[in-house]
This record gives sequence, structure tokens and C-alpha cells, in this order.
Amino acid sequence: MTLLARTSRWILRGESALGAAIVAVIALAVLAGSVARGLGLPLIWTDELATHLMVWLAFLGASTGVALRNHMVMGLLPEHLSARGRRILARLVGLLVLAFWLAMLAVCWRWLDPPGLIRAGGGRALARETFNFVWTDPTVTLGVRKIWFWLIVPLTSVTGLIHALAALAADWHSAREGAQA
Repeated sequence: MTLLARTSRWILRGESALGAAIVAVIALAVLAGSVARGLGLPLIWTDELATHLMVWLAFLGASTGVALRNHMVMGLLPEHLSARGRRILARLVGLLVLAFWLAMLAVCWRWLDPPGLIRAGGGRALARETFNFVWTDPTVTLGVRKIWFWLIVPLTSVTGLIHALAALAADWHSAREGAQA
């Protein structure tokens, strides 16, 4: 197993554990919010926390789906292709998935503007200079900055990219072995 494949598996284990923990926290937050509302003491922050954590779960699911190769697919075309055609299609899909994660990283770079943040000297200064409030915008009820929730986007863009690279490398390796056999 290559270093890339081992790294992808290691990341997948971490994503799976984090996903399980998030599901538990969402369940507890929703339960606590429901019980508190029933008692006439609503915890308004539980809904916002659950919503943000569901977004985390969606991004983690996107990344793990790439690692496990279990995203929804249309099986009609591959069924009508030869073995060689299926390998070519798999590589093409792998390249498209890779392009998607690269595009996500480019969007994150532009959105988070790390050079601008460094140049400005902080999030507040960046917001004053560019009206980019990504580093300073607070949540409505939790009282923390939204950036702590938004950082899942660049994180899973990196992990998804690693999974996509590992999958492409495995496809190329298996195709090479199939050609030699």
C-alpha cells in the first residue's frame, strides 16, 4: 500500500470518528432543546448548533464518500462498456472528482483570503479593508465566530483531494497491473 493510500485510510478513520461524534452531539443538542422547550425553558442555541454540525456532517460525508467510493452513481453507462471502457470512464470520473476538489480549494483560498488576512494583520482589519467578514462574523445564538464552523470546508476540500488522489493512483495501478497480466 502506498503512502498516499495509507494517508487516505488514516484520514478516513479520523473523519468517521469525527462524524460519529458529531451525530451524537447533534442528537444530544436536539434532545436537550426539545426537553428544555417542553419545560418552558427553551435553549435557543441548540438548533443553531445542530444546524452547523449537520453542515459539518455533510462535508465530512462528501469526503468519506470519495474515500469509500460510495457516492450515488448512474450505472447505466458502465454496464454497456467493455472492461477497457469502464477503466477509462473510472479514470475520467476520478479526474473530474479531483478537479472538483481543486476547484473547492481555489474557492476556499479566495473566500478565506489568507494573504489578505496576513497583510491586514487580522480578521477585523481585513473586514475594514475589504468588507470580507468571514473571519469576524458571529453566530446568532452561540456567541462564537462562524469561521470555526466554516473551516470544515477547506479541511474537507484537502481531505477529499487526498482521497481522490489515492483513488486515482489505485485506478492507474490496477489498470497497469491488468495490462501486464
